[in-house]
Amino acid sequence: MFSKPPVNFEKSSKDDLDKEILRTAMIAELDAINLYEEMSALTNEENLRKILLDVAREEKVHVAMFQTVLMEVDHEYLKVMAKYALARNR
Repeated sequence: MFSKPPVNFEKSSKDDLDKEILRTAMIAELDAINLYEEMSALTNEENLRKILLDVAREEKVHVAMFQTVLMEVDHEYLKVMAKYALARNR
């Protein structure tokens, strides 16, 4: 959602570049979700509210897509997510 990424990709190592791109994309999508949900709460127009919430749901799909790929390229992140998920089931 931001016009300029908060990360200078040129300073990222070649090994970390894809991870940085994925994390930045996730941040942008989460920012967009917040914006659309906040705007939906402000409007009195029901059709507009439905559209904004639908777009927010689509952004959530994008976050899930990026997160899935991030877990494929960042094995430490995958381990943390797996450990957390297993701990939550107790």
